[in-house]
Amino acid sequence: MKGKLPVILGAILVALTFPLGCEAPRTMNAITRITYTSDSGSILPELQWHEEFVITADRVTLIRNGRTADTQVNAGTWEIDVSADAVTALFSDLEETRPSRIRRVEPEDAPDGGGTERYTISYGRNRTLSLSYDPGVTYTGGEEIVDRVQAFLKELALPAEAAAQHTAP
Repeated sequence: MKGKLPVILGAILVALTFPLGCEAPRTMNAITRITYTSDSGSILPELQWHEEFVITADRVTLIRNGRTADTQVNAGTWEIDVSADAVTALFSDLEETRPSRIRRVEPEDAPDGGGTERYTISYGRNRTLSLSYDPGVTYTGGEEIVDRVQAFLKELALPAEAAAQHTAP
């Protein structure tokens, strides 16, 4: 009986943790926000930009700015209309991502110039997963995040003033 007591106590604790008829809460993987940022590489200073898409359950915001006072970048902040179903589908797909399977791969010799991109997924309880694509960097297992976020962004109907990234010189 002594050997069975820890097993019985363990079973009781598990039963109390997950009441009958209820599913385990999904809050550990619940996405609250996805942020995609891109920065230009080595181009003329007046053409350099920083762009950020912030995707939350109820909105998508695009923020773009130039890097110099004489910028030719079409800077601004835009709220983008998006279907709640599209955001829900994106969040659901990415909640299945297993961060433990994603590995950053540094290049042997990083290329000069080139832009950077970052994908940041924010979860409840102040947890984040970030993939930072500096020049030459790749991630094994990161394709599902990149492909899914890029597909979502391509489907957005940007306002006309946001669609043009640069103003006329």
